[in-house]
Amino acid sequence: MGKTKSCCRYAAVVVALIVLLRVGVGCHFLYEGLWKMDPSNGFSAKGFLGMAKGPTKDLYYMFLPDLGGEERIQMAEVYRIVMKEGDKIEQKRIGWTLPVIEKEWYAYYNKFLTKYDLDESQKDAARGIFNQYVLSLREYALENREDFRGFVASKRRFEESLAKTKNDAEYQRIRDWDAQMKYRGEGEKFAAAPVSMGENLELALWSVLNADQKKKGELTPLAYGANKSAIMNCVAKIPGLSSFAKASTMGALDLAVTLGLSAIGLCLMLGLCTRLACLGGAAFMINVVMSQFPWPTVYPYPPEVVGHSMVFNKDTIELVVLLLMASLPAGRWGGLDWFLWNFAGRNLYAWWGVEKDPLIPEALQVEGCN
Repeated sequence: MGKTKSCCRYAAVVVALIVLLRVGVGCHFLYEGLWKMDPSNGFSAKGFLGMAKGPTKDLYYMFLPDLGGEERIQMAEVYRIVMKEGDKIEQKRIGWTLPVIEKEWYAYYNKFLTKYDLDESQKDAARGIFNQYVLSLREYALENREDFRGFVASKRRFEESLAKTKNDAEYQRIRDWDAQMKYRGEGEKFAAAPVSMGENLELALWSVLNADQKKKGELTPLAYGANKSAIMNCVAKIPGLSSFAKASTMGALDLAVTLGLSAIGLCLMLGLCTRLACLGGAAFMINVVMSQFPWPTVYPYPPEVVGHSMVFNKDTIELVVLLLMASLPAGRWGGLDWFLWNFAGRNLYAWWGVEKDPLIPEALQVEGCN
């Protein structure tokens, strides 16, 4: 009898600690997801994945459209064509532009005219605003033409050299990484100006509308080149998601991370479908670990403030914790999985002729302590 009571106390302590661990990990995941939903926090997975340094870094880079901005700063000549009676009689070069950017601006402008049914004065105002921004874009391309050319040529020479030469010396790996980040930063800086101009163009056109026209809702925000996503155009309009979902390829990745973390965290805290939530969380943490591989020789080195680690850091420990909880019926202890088990799972086991739950360790299956 005394031994049974002792086992019961032991089991109760273990169960309480596992429940506390489940709720704690769930709270961490849920808060991360909710924080990322707030547009003012400016969350994007691009920054994290763009710094991937683990063995799967090239895979993550594939999910980042136009990483480094090279597609957005491609240049093209602009011509004025004079027509007479349907025939071209003159073609004169008048400058340079960024075709990926300007193409999307024209598409956005035409959608704007179609959707809001502008009167003549509004059309004149919108046309003036749009032409002004297009002219500014072309001036920007002309002013930076030589810088763009030099940047693209230098970056391509570096990438070709990197592909041909395999030097695993630590010094060379550090130089290659720093050069790669330098090119990426320069490209994003070049592309940031026209992207910012596009955002201002959207605001300027919006100011032309009256109150009734604004009730029709905003157009899908501008996205360029590989970052365009027809599916996300629809998803971003779903009520409840429209406040933080972005209509772009990058927005799809951000949305998956945001909703995934929130769902995993909520399920863990409620103890609902706990094993599935733990496996989902473990899959996410595997990606985190592989993108920021915790090995001392992998550059860039983690900042001193986070301490020192080798293989096992806070991310790998959280991964192990999630796998541990996935192996236990943690959701049945103080969670909604208790109802799923008692009203469905137990009957399924009985139907298969299983007397004891094989998923609960023997140490916690103490007779008289259930």
